[in-house]
Amino acid sequence: MNWFKRNYDQAILAFVALVLLGASGWFIYSAMGFPSMFAGIQAQVFHNNNVPPLDLSSINNAVAAINNPATWNLTDQEGSIFVSTPYVVISGSLNDPSKSLVPLHPPVPNRWIIDNKLDILDPNVLNEDPSGDGFTNLDKWMGTKGDGSDAYDPNDKNSHPPYWTKLRLVQYIKQPFRLLFEGYDGDPKKPESMDFQINPMDVAGGGTQFLHIGDIIAGTKFKIIKFEGKTVLDSNTGSNTDVSELTVQNTESGDNVVLVLNQVANSPDSYADFRYLWNNTEFSVKKAKEFALPPETTKLYILIDITDDNAVIQTPTGQKETIPKLQQ
Repeated sequence: MNWFKRNYDQAILAFVALVLLGASGWFIYSAMGFPSMFAGIQAQVFHNNNVPPLDLSSINNAVAAINNPATWNLTDQEGSIFVSTPYVVISGSLNDPSKSLVPLHPPVPNRWIIDNKLDILDPNVLNEDPSGDGFTNLDKWMGTKGDGSDAYDPNDKNSHPPYWTKLRLVQYIKQPFRLLFEGYDGDPKKPESMDFQINPMDVAGGGTQFLHIGDIIAGTKFKIIKFEGKTVLDSNTGSNTDVSELTVQNTESGDNVVLVLNQVANSPDSYADFRYLWNNTEFSVKKAKEFALPPETTKLYILIDITDDNAVIQTPTGQKETIPKLQQ
């Protein structure tokens, strides 16, 4: 013990030497293990050029969500998430127009107006023309038959009734024929042997003629083709009035005119005065003559017949259609 006290510096030096010797042994031992430690690193490396596919499912789901945003799903009512269903007063009570059978704009059903995205609350909705084709919403609903069974699309300018449905008869312009059937003589049961008294009032220098069936009326293009004896009871006098008919025919056109005894007939040259509601114009057409309707100016119609209440035309497809009188 006294030796340590006297030689403590040598003892410390000896201890440090032992520590250094142990550390050196540990480093030598560790260095000897380096080859086995780096054996895996020094081995041959095999390269793999196959890149595994990316998982794009999350990206695809995000794109699908953008392209198909969430919508307000309506089941049993019209409207949207921001606008409530409109209610109107019908017959004194609040009603949903989409479900009510009482039309707000007769005769058009509410359902047709709503389904075609028209403003059912607009009081003038039936007179509007959203497609700009010259036909109103009412025209589109009425279609050709006039009862909505063949309605057209009010929002499609290429979907509309035929143009002749916009035609209206304004008036029947009658031209007096002025060939007056004034009398007859003979047996009505044997018309071929009878004499007929004709007064061609509009023929210059013409006078009364006595003719037979088959004869040409002098100064005209007409010949007599038929006689039919008729009488009617006069309710005022209680006696029979002679209304026998004599039919004459235009030898050029084939048109027939029925002359009633002592009555002035209308000429085949009578006219129909039309109003075309498509462009709000008026024009006159002679009976049996052709005419066109804008914008289809190459398609020709024929005026077949005229009365005070309507006119009959033949369409470009050969069909006969009745044109109603214009309602004032």
